[in-house]
Amino acid sequence: MRRVEFIMGMPISIDIPAACSEAPFTAAFKCLEAIDNRFSLYKLGSELSKFRRGEIKQADLSAEMKNVMRACKRAEKDTVGYFSAYFDSKFNPTGYIKGYGIKEAGEAIEKAGYKTYCIGAGGDILARSNSDKVWNIGIQDPRDRSKILNTLSIFSGAVATSGTYERGPHIINPKTGQSADELLSMSVVGKNIIKADIFATAAFAMDKAGISFMNRQAGYECLAVALNGVIYMSGGMLKLLNHNRENNLT
Repeated sequence: MRRVEFIMGMPISIDIPAACSEAPFTAAFKCLEAIDNRFSLYKLGSELSKFRRGEIKQADLSAEMKNVMRACKRAEKDTVGYFSAYFDSKFNPTGYIKGYGIKEAGEAIEKAGYKTYCIGAGGDILARSNSDKVWNIGIQDPRDRSKILNTLSIFSGAVATSGTYERGPHIINPKTGQSADELLSMSVVGKNIIKADIFATAAFAMDKAGISFMNRQAGYECLAVALNGVIYMSGGMLKLLNHNRENNLT
């Protein structure tokens, strides 16, 4: 079964091949809606919006908000400052929340008893399989959204893509305060969707230096497309493209 709902300002798709009811979908989308209601910058009544306006003190924030704050601080440290939840001077975990939401939705599906599923949200994908199901995931060509550059065939793994081809220049290099401008897209592949999403954002903000950064991240690979169409890859990415079932990201 497959369902698609519009949450967090984007269509989010969930595929659960063995599902015979709406229950796991309902649980996953309910989880995503709750996260959006808490962390949305565009909902005036969200906890994040109230905190940014000074209506809630940091000491009075929810446990979930505090956990996300701590996670964002770790992410900033792990990316040498290129992933920052304070790039606009106030706490803004936008670059973290999508991956976090996908991870939480996946856990909701698994709690409902399903171990094989795929969640897709705004270029980020979390695929899981405990059967013979292989998920074929395309890496979009940022120069032509109707085409794909290549595919991955995986049992379980995560793919996160950051870029300017859908929303224009919006990824800020926290070191300069300017938009990153050397790449069109950065796709990161690995086990954990939150880490993949963080690395994709940080590596994109680093421009071409992001390739070297990704080469130092054990268990994660990347593919980047430069403004002139040149494709750059980390050392182990090539073997993941169009690979067979024996090459499992887990």
